[in-house]
Amino acid sequence: MKVTQANRQICSITEESEIPLIGCISFGVIDRGTNVLQIRPTSICVLSCIFCSTDAGPCSRWRQVEYVVELDYLLSTIREILKIKRGNRMEAHIDTVGDPLTYPHIVELVHKLSEFSEFNVISLQTHGVLLNDKLIDELAEAGLSRINLSIDALDEKLSKKLSGTDFYDIYRIIEIAEYIASSPIDLLIAPVWIPSLNDYEIPRIINFAMKIGAGKHWPPLGIQ
Repeated sequence: MKVTQANRQICSITEESEIPLIGCISFGVIDRGTNVLQIRPTSICVLSCIFCSTDAGPCSRWRQVEYVVELDYLLSTIREILKIKRGNRMEAHIDTVGDPLTYPHIVELVHKLSEFSEFNVISLQTHGVLLNDKLIDELAEAGLSRINLSIDALDEKLSKKLSGTDFYDIYRIIEIAEYIASSPIDLLIAPVWIPSLNDYEIPRIINFAMKIGAGKHWPPLGIQ
């Protein structure tokens, strides 16, 4: 373990730890009985969204520990689950109770998942603050099918408020969204609708998604 900048410990989940990767919502693999496996390699997040249901980020009030899963251990667990699922048109959805882009092996994880014949879709959920053109290109080359990008407001002041951080730059996120839309990776914009806070932003986000060409193969929006 080591201490984070937010004075929380990081627990490395390895095979030697004998901590199972099935049964904990914070990390590992979640199978809800569908054709989608949720892959959660880490719990760390750089934002402190004011609506976060998992109290993630540097300003977390209740979290004591963050988790990072060893890549090989994660892959071996997925392999064992797939032996039981026996599907061949499944989706590996990389999401977390934080942001999956904080995982140091995210590109390799995507690449390894794309090698499983059972998965025909590899998707990832993120707020995008850690994305850049180079990383998007690397993820595309690794086999990422879709990015679910959370954009909760296009207004600069409101977007900072919702993210719980001063460094959130919606103009940069807009550029990132446009770059994803022009890349081989499909883009689904997934705003969280908070009644009375960002009501007027939702139509703007819908128009933005349509304008930049989100949703080449999947719906352009997934309003939460």
